[in-house]
Amino acid sequence: MAEIEKDNASHHSIAPVKTPDTDATTAIDPAAERRLLWKCDLHVLPILMVLYLLAFCDRINIGNARIQGLEKDLHMKGNDYNIALFIFFIPYILCEVPSNLILKNVAPSTWLSAIMLGWGIITVCQGVTQSFGGLVACRFLLGVFEAGFVPGSTYLISMYYQRYELQKRISIFFSSSILAGAFSGLLAYAIANMAGLGGYNGWRWIFIIEGLATVVVAVVSKFLIADWPETAKFLDEEERALLTRRLAMDAGEANMNRLDKRAVKRAFSDVKIYLA
Repeated sequence: MAEIEKDNASHHSIAPVKTPDTDATTAIDPAAERRLLWKCDLHVLPILMVLYLLAFCDRINIGNARIQGLEKDLHMKGNDYNIALFIFFIPYILCEVPSNLILKNVAPSTWLSAIMLGWGIITVCQGVTQSFGGLVACRFLLGVFEAGFVPGSTYLISMYYQRYELQKRISIFFSSSILAGAFSGLLAYAIANMAGLGGYNGWRWIFIIEGLATVVVAVVSKFLIADWPETAKFLDEEERALLTRRLAMDAGEANMNRLDKRAVKRAFSDVKIYLA
């Protein structure tokens, strides 16, 4: 997904800087390159990993809520629980491409934090829903808001690294889901002890507390998520020029097409995007 978006990039594609001092063919100082990579690793990856961890927790906490009495309280029968799980993935698949098309024209710190705020609010709403229909509606909207986070994050990461460096960073990013799976159950167990507080059962507090945590982090993340390289505040002009040169050298003769109707059609009709 990230590579497809990168090939079609217009506003945020990296072009060579044609100046005497920063020609793309000029040798790059290895020490300066290492410092740049270290700086990118510190400012780009960690916050996205935290957000992905919360996204994964908010997606799977319905399983913990089920253990604490979700089905009984909402009078769910038969395959109702499976339907609630399945409904999430319909918008999650369909909204990935539109979300990244929006991201191309909006600062990542604005868009990614906004969709996170959205799914945090929806997670809280799951904790106060009174019917199976309300739960299904919340799960559907959760899929809408979460759909753009993973493709948007991988696209953003790809704008800072060369191809041979990208695989390691993407792997580190996705490792957050492992951490989420490891401690989400323990966290839910602790929260479930709040059962009875405010007249809410434990499963409701799981959604409410984890949703509120997501909302708070979403607001803070607006100031922590790195934007596109040309506007990233953690880079000075010399580092920005070096980053541009590195990516221009990595791109070689690749053709960066404009985002037009044909590019949008190719993105929506590429079956590999939906299978991924």
